[in-house]
Amino acid sequence: MQQGRCALRARWLTRVAGTVLLAVAAVVHAEDPFPVRTVTIVNPNAPGGFVDIVARGLAASMQRQLRQPVIVVNRPGANTVIGSLAVANAAPDGYTLLLQSPAFAAVPAIDEVFQRPPSFQLSQFVPLAQITADPAMLLVHPSLPVRTVKEFVALARARPADFLVSSSGTYGTTHLPIAILEQAAGIRLRHVPYTGGAPAMAAVVGGHATALAAAPSVAMPQVKGGRVRPIAQWGSVRSAAFPDVPTFRESGVDIEFTLWTALFAPARTPAPVLRVLLDAVRAAVQDEEFRAAMTKSLSTVAYLDGPEFASAWAREVKRIQASVRFIGRTDE
Repeated sequence: MQQGRCALRARWLTRVAGTVLLAVAAVVHAEDPFPVRTVTIVNPNAPGGFVDIVARGLAASMQRQLRQPVIVVNRPGANTVIGSLAVANAAPDGYTLLLQSPAFAAVPAIDEVFQRPPSFQLSQFVPLAQITADPAMLLVHPSLPVRTVKEFVALARARPADFLVSSSGTYGTTHLPIAILEQAAGIRLRHVPYTGGAPAMAAVVGGHATALAAAPSVAMPQVKGGRVRPIAQWGSVRSAAFPDVPTFRESGVDIEFTLWTALFAPARTPAPVLRVLLDAVRAAVQDEEFRAAMTKSLSTVAYLDGPEFASAWAREVKRIQASVRFIGRTDE
């Protein structure tokens, strides 16, 4: 009998010791410094676009700040949904981040328009900081007899069938500014989505489409080569890369659309980890190498964080989702 009680006591002590060890391990783990391994920035777009350029420059700069590897992984598909879901479902530990563009804010409204279950909720992400912001550029084929916004709108009203607008995809970052222009000017343009920015530009250069919206970095080589003509830009001020091209507001149409990039983390990422990340991002965008890389790529550093970015993000969500509802369903 005594031997049985001793055996029970030994097993109990073993369980208690195991529980204590697990608790201690959990505390030690919770107090581990961040980061202690590779941080991944997911770009939910194909390589080579303006988001990819910013992602790779930011990763290199953050790596110098965090003293751990920071890599970029491209997860394109379904209008950025595939890459976004990968981050939404990742462990909220700060090791998986998302670099997004305006197409991100459009996704819930697209699901709403098609009356389907939401792909994800924006509340599944924590907005960390805006990194860059550049105006979309309205470009036309040189054969189109227009040089101003007024002439563009007048011709679109008179000959709508002649206006074939290409984009990198329906509801994407090069389709949304066109929809904003249509809504403001009271015109409707024929839209042809392509599988990315490069084929959309090639369609206009080759004369298969009339116009498109593009980032300054994408527009510059074609403008310099005389293969497209810039008409206006959607920014609040003129881009330094195109100082002679007026904004839409200067041209009498009160609209604005910025091709921004912003960094997000999964919801429920611990506050101490978010603070480390935010400090690293803030220092990264001040890094001379990062700024030089952005200048070379014609991307403008436009850093925002905290309440300022939260306010800008809320305005963008509202404006972009209104544009999606204006476009409506595209399968009818």
